Amino acid sequence: MFFSWDLAKTIEQQFQLHTNSSLDVQVYEAQKAVDRLIKQYVQIQANPAAFEGQSIKLTLEEDEADPQASVLALQTSPHLEALILQAQEQHQGSGSIN
Repeated sequence: MFFSWDLAKTIEQQFQLHTNSSLDVQVYEAQKAVDRLIKQYVQIQANPAAFEGQSIKLTLEEDEADPQASVLALQTSPHLEALILQAQEQHQGSGSIN
């Protein structure tokens, strides 16, 4: 769950830092930051089996609701995606109160 939060925050920060840049530059900078984040999780040994050799690729795709707009899509490697979904399900099923 921490990784999902870190991932969202990392992407958000890059778009804020490069707000005056083109959308392509924003995505490029966000991609570099996401790559660094995954490497950091491997380096700190935060479940290395989950992160070693995994990837998340950021792309812009056409918004189906508005063809003139783009949405940011995350293409996550299957192993990492399965682990993220599993962690989210466990968190939702825990009944924890925030």
